[in-house]
Amino acid sequence: MRKPGNKQDADQSFWKAMQKDLPPDEQESNSPLIDLTADLSEHSPEELEKRRRSLLAMLANNEARKQQVQRHRLPALTPGLAIAIKAGPYQNRKATVKDADYIHSRALLHIDGEPDAQWVDFSSLAPVIDTP
Repeated sequence: MRKPGNKQDADQSFWKAMQKDLPPDEQESNSPLIDLTADLSEHSPEELEKRRRSLLAMLANNEARKQQVQRHRLPALTPGLAIAIKAGPYQNRKATVKDADYIHSRALLHIDGEPDAQWVDFSSLAPVIDTP
């Protein structure tokens, strides 16, 4: 087990890493922080409007982050997907996905020219690239 180091250094490195994960427009904004946990009854209408705009901005940033993740997500190994085998005993052959086992990182493939389906590791698979 690791010995606990300086807590302040660990906190600083954590927040530096979190800052890198922010979208570029959010990293550069130097807007002042707004306390979102205070009692609302003692705020002026201008402060309440500022709070509302801040909450709407947080929701918009969250939605933008979710859409960015969805755009960069790799497609799943769905049944019927054509795939190429780049390594192993079935190297340079094409196959069709029948099932995927994400726990053991392998896919059940119907390999062209083979009578039975075979399990092949994910590391041996590649997308089929059709070149004209």
